[in-house]
Parts: sequence; structure tokens; C-alpha cells
Amino acid sequence: MQFVYFTKSLQGLDVAAILNFLQKAGLHGADLAVRPGYQVTPDNAESELPRVVRQFRDAGLSVPLVTAPTNMVDANSREARRIFAACQRAGVGMVKIGYFVFRGQWEQELSQAKKALEAFAKLAEQTQVRACYHTHSGNYLGNNAASLRWLLSDCDPHYIGAFLDTGHLAINGGPFRYEVALVRSWFCLLAIKDMLWKKDEKRGWHAEVVPAGQGIVRWSDVAAAIKDVRYNGVISLHAEYETPDLSARLESARQELTFLRQTLLNTQ
Repeated sequence: MQFVYFTKSLQGLDVAAILNFLQKAGLHGADLAVRPGYQVTPDNAESELPRVVRQFRDAGLSVPLVTAPTNMVDANSREARRIFAACQRAGVGMVKIGYFVFRGQWEQELSQAKKALEAFAKLAEQTQVRACYHTHSGNYLGNNAASLRWLLSDCDPHYIGAFLDTGHLAINGGPFRYEVALVRSWFCLLAIKDMLWKKDEKRGWHAEVVPAGQGIVRWSDVAAAIKDVRYNGVISLHAEYETPDLSARLESARQELTFLRQTLLNTQ
């Protein structure tokens, strides 16, 4: 398996500092955020992404996927076409696209989302870069595997993939083996989060991301699920929790990676 780190939490670091972080943590590479405010953006991706990916490869690291802005749901937009073209040029095989928001008209919105995915499938076929949809809990279509299967049922898995998230599925899904089984044909990426339910006066009950092994995710179920399907792909540590500084984040990354290797690999 290939363990990579989502660079959302490393915003502000230059490429050299990101490479140093990943190497010290013992990771294989990055799930690279290509968003406004990052070094690689949708506007500069066609020139900047190939250059950055070369730096990763020169350092012995990989960029198997990039994560686009959360509102990138139109394959015909300039933003999407630039990102997919940049990935084709850089040799990046997958793009995590944005989310389809549920606004109250499920059948109509499902139909619109499926048409949007058809367009992404065409773009993926043209560029040979797979578009991947992430299971994010909350007010989104595809917020668990059952919902995601409605979206993907007519999609060719060569061009459209399922990006399953351990934390969000613990909040919004069923047993992890069941979740994987529902979208097995499209399953191509695994996101690592753990969650804790917390309560305060302002927000009431809400889920917060914590390091893997410190929350409600049943990791033995995750291990069994990926063993069932012989998953041997990319695992992205999302690490969307707060740390006091970069040194603490590095230590958390190391601890998470050790935990995941012990939990996921030793069972296979």
C-alpha cells in the first residue's frame, strides 16, 4: 500500500518543506491540494503541477492524486479542464473532485449529478486521469456508500472512482465492510480520518477529527474490509485536526502511520 499525506494542513509551506515533512514522517508521498491559496492552484496548475511533481519524484516521493476545490463539480469548467490537463502532463493518475450539495430535491439533483459525472467520465477518458468522489458526511449526495452507489451506478470504474473515508463513514455510514462491498467496483482510494462526538453550547453535538486510533472508527472492521477486497492502493492520511505547531503535526503523522501499518498491514 502507498501511504500519502493530504497537504491541506501544510498550506503555507514551500515544496522543499513539504518534502522534508513527508520524508521525516516516513510517508510515500502526497495527496496534493490544488486549490486557491496553495502553491499549485487551478490557475497555475498546467505549468506548476508538472514542476512540483518532478521535485517529488526527484526526492523519491510520489503524487498519485490531487484534491481539487470542493466546489469543482463541472467538468466543462476552465478550472476542471486545467487540473485534469495538468495531471495528464504531470503523470498524476487521479483527481478528487468536488461535492454535490443536497438542496431538497433528491431525484432532480441526483439526475443532475449523474450527468455531471458523465461529463467527468469523458474528461477522464480524454486525459486518462480518473475522477474520484469522496464520501463526506453531511448534506451531500454520496455521503455514504449507499448514496454513492446511486451516483456511480452508470459510471465506468476506469474513469470514475470511489474515495471512501473511514471517519465520515463512521459518522454517516454502515459497517465498513458493508460500505466497501456496496461500491467495490469503483473503490480506488481510502481516506484516513478518525472522529469523536463532542458537545458544546454553541454547536451542540458535532463530530471532530482526531488522530487515527483516538476516535470511534472501528479499525478492525476497516482492516477486514480492505482484506476482503485485497485492497493494495493509495491510503491518504487527511490529518484534519489541530496541532500546536509543525513539529507536533510531524509527530502525529509518524504515530498515525505506525498505527495504520500495525492495524491494516499486520492483518493481511
